Amino acid sequence: MCNARTAPSAGALYPLDCYLAVGEEGVERLERGVYQYLPSPHALEVLALGDKRREVARASLGQMWMAEAPLMVIITAEYQRTTRKYRERGVKYVHMEVGHAGENLFLQGIALGLVAGIVGAFDDDGVTDAVGLPPRHEPLLICPIGYPR
Repeated sequence: MCNARTAPSAGALYPLDCYLAVGEEGVERLERGVYQYLPSPHALEVLALGDKRREVARASLGQMWMAEAPLMVIITAEYQRTTRKYRERGVKYVHMEVGHAGENLFLQGIALGLVAGIVGAFDDDGVTDAVGLPPRHEPLLICPIGYPR
Protein backbone atom coordinates (compact mmCIF):
# COMPACT_ATOMS: atom_id res chain seq x y z
CA MET A 1 0.00 0.00 0.00
CA CYS A 2 1.11 3.51 -0.77
CA ASN A 3 2.08 5.55 2.29
CA ALA A 4 1.66 8.91 0.56
CA ARG A 5 -2.12 9.36 0.61
CA THR A 6 -3.83 12.73 0.38
CA ALA A 7 -6.75 12.01 2.74
CA PRO A 8 -6.58 10.79 6.33
CA SER A 9 -7.87 7.30 7.01
CA ALA A 10 -8.83 5.82 10.39
CA GLY A 11 -6.21 3.26 11.32
CA ALA A 12 -4.59 3.76 7.89
CA LEU A 13 -7.05 1.12 6.59
CA TYR A 14 -7.98 2.99 3.38
CA PRO A 15 -11.48 1.68 2.65
CA LEU A 16 -11.98 3.89 -0.43
CA ASP A 17 -11.41 2.94 -4.04
CA CYS A 18 -11.59 5.33 -6.98
CA TYR A 19 -12.93 4.56 -10.42
CA LEU A 20 -12.86 6.81 -13.47
CA ALA A 21 -15.52 6.91 -16.15
CA VAL A 22 -13.69 8.55 -19.03
CA GLY A 23 -15.52 9.94 -22.02
CA GLU A 24 -14.64 11.76 -25.18
CA GLU A 25 -11.93 14.37 -24.58
CA GLY A 26 -11.70 13.07 -21.00
CA VAL A 27 -8.06 12.36 -20.34
CA GLU A 28 -5.17 12.57 -22.76
CA ARG A 29 -3.83 9.15 -23.80
CA LEU A 30 -6.77 7.27 -22.24
CA GLU A 31 -9.45 5.55 -24.25
CA ARG A 32 -13.08 5.99 -23.31
CA GLY A 33 -13.83 3.50 -20.58
CA VAL A 34 -13.86 2.67 -16.90
CA TYR A 35 -10.62 2.51 -14.94
CA GLN A 36 -9.74 1.66 -11.35
CA TYR A 37 -7.05 3.74 -9.69
CA LEU A 38 -4.40 1.60 -8.01
CA PRO A 39 -2.61 3.70 -5.37
CA SER A 40 0.43 1.53 -4.72
CA PRO A 41 1.80 1.52 -8.26
CA HIS A 42 0.03 4.87 -8.94
CA ALA A 43 -1.56 3.37 -12.03
CA LEU A 44 -4.89 2.80 -13.73
CA GLU A 45 -6.34 -0.60 -14.54
CA VAL A 46 -8.84 -0.89 -17.39
CA LEU A 47 -12.13 -2.44 -16.24
CA ALA A 48 -14.18 -1.83 -19.38
CA LEU A 49 -13.79 0.05 -22.63
CA GLY A 50 -16.53 2.30 -23.94
CA ASP A 51 -18.15 5.47 -22.68
CA LYS A 52 -20.27 4.72 -19.58
CA ARG A 53 -21.04 8.32 -18.56
CA ARG A 54 -24.66 8.26 -19.81
CA GLU A 55 -25.34 5.05 -17.89
CA VAL A 56 -23.89 6.61 -14.73
CA ALA A 57 -26.01 9.75 -15.26
CA ARG A 58 -29.16 7.66 -15.75
CA ALA A 59 -28.35 5.76 -12.55
CA SER A 60 -27.93 9.15 -10.88
CA LEU A 61 -31.68 9.71 -10.97
CA GLY A 62 -31.52 10.94 -14.56
CA GLN A 63 -29.14 13.85 -13.92
CA MET A 64 -28.02 13.87 -17.55
CA TRP A 65 -25.96 17.06 -17.13
CA MET A 66 -23.33 14.78 -15.59
CA ALA A 67 -22.77 13.00 -18.92
CA GLU A 68 -21.41 16.26 -20.37
CA ALA A 69 -18.38 16.12 -18.06
CA PRO A 70 -15.44 14.48 -19.84
CA LEU A 71 -14.56 12.57 -16.67
CA MET A 72 -16.40 11.20 -13.66
CA VAL A 73 -14.67 9.99 -10.54
CA ILE A 74 -16.68 7.40 -8.63
CA ILE A 75 -15.51 6.87 -5.06
CA THR A 76 -16.55 3.63 -3.44
CA ALA A 77 -16.09 2.13 0.00
CA GLU A 78 -15.39 -1.37 1.13
CA TYR A 79 -16.71 -0.82 4.65
CA GLN A 80 -15.30 -4.07 6.04
CA ARG A 81 -11.76 -2.73 5.80
CA THR A 82 -12.64 -0.26 8.55
CA THR A 83 -15.51 -1.92 10.42
CA ARG A 84 -13.53 -5.06 11.20
CA LYS A 85 -11.36 -2.89 13.47
CA TYR A 86 -13.77 -0.13 14.55
CA ARG A 87 -17.10 -1.99 14.29
CA GLU A 88 -20.13 0.26 13.69
CA ARG A 89 -18.10 3.40 14.36
CA GLY A 90 -16.03 2.52 11.29
CA VAL A 91 -18.93 3.48 9.02
CA LYS A 92 -18.69 7.05 10.32
CA TYR A 93 -14.94 7.05 9.72
CA VAL A 94 -15.48 5.93 6.12
CA HIS A 95 -17.96 8.76 5.57
CA MET A 96 -15.49 11.28 6.98
CA GLU A 97 -12.81 9.93 4.67
CA VAL A 98 -14.94 10.21 1.53
CA GLY A 99 -15.61 13.84 2.47
CA HIS A 100 -11.89 14.54 2.66
CA ALA A 101 -11.25 12.77 -0.65
CA GLY A 102 -14.10 14.64 -2.37
CA GLU A 103 -12.78 17.98 -1.16
CA ASN A 104 -9.32 17.09 -2.45
CA LEU A 105 -10.79 16.39 -5.90
CA PHE A 106 -12.43 19.81 -5.86
CA LEU A 107 -9.26 21.58 -4.78
CA GLN A 108 -7.09 19.82 -7.34
CA GLY A 109 -9.63 20.52 -10.05
CA ILE A 110 -9.58 24.22 -9.24
CA ALA A 111 -5.78 24.21 -9.18
CA LEU A 112 -5.83 22.75 -12.71
CA GLY A 113 -8.40 25.28 -13.97
CA LEU A 114 -11.21 22.71 -14.07
CA VAL A 115 -14.65 22.58 -12.46
CA ALA A 116 -16.16 19.75 -10.45
CA GLY A 117 -19.47 18.74 -8.98
CA ILE A 118 -20.49 16.36 -6.22
CA VAL A 119 -23.35 13.96 -6.80
CA GLY A 120 -24.76 11.87 -4.00
CA ALA A 121 -28.23 11.22 -5.44
CA PHE A 122 -27.98 7.93 -7.30
CA ASP A 123 -29.15 4.35 -7.28
CA ASP A 124 -26.29 2.30 -5.84
CA ASP A 125 -27.08 -0.82 -7.88
CA GLY A 126 -27.48 1.23 -11.05
CA VAL A 127 -24.04 2.85 -10.64
CA THR A 128 -22.52 -0.52 -9.72
CA ASP A 129 -23.94 -2.07 -12.89
CA ALA A 130 -23.04 0.91 -15.10
CA VAL A 131 -19.34 0.80 -14.28
CA GLY A 132 -18.98 -2.86 -13.28
CA LEU A 133 -17.92 -2.34 -9.68
CA PRO A 134 -16.59 -5.34 -7.77
CA PRO A 135 -18.72 -6.85 -4.99
CA ARG A 136 -18.62 -4.94 -1.69
CA HIS A 137 -17.41 -1.72 -3.39
CA GLU A 138 -20.35 0.53 -2.53
CA PRO A 139 -20.56 3.83 -4.41
CA LEU A 140 -20.58 6.84 -2.08
CA LEU A 141 -19.83 9.84 -4.26
CA ILE A 142 -19.62 10.76 -7.93
CA CYS A 143 -17.55 13.74 -8.99
CA PRO A 144 -18.04 14.89 -12.58
CA ILE A 145 -15.02 16.94 -13.66
CA GLY A 146 -14.75 19.16 -16.70
CA TYR A 147 -13.83 22.45 -18.24
CA PRO A 148 -15.44 25.77 -17.28
CA ARG A 149 -17.85 27.17 -19.87
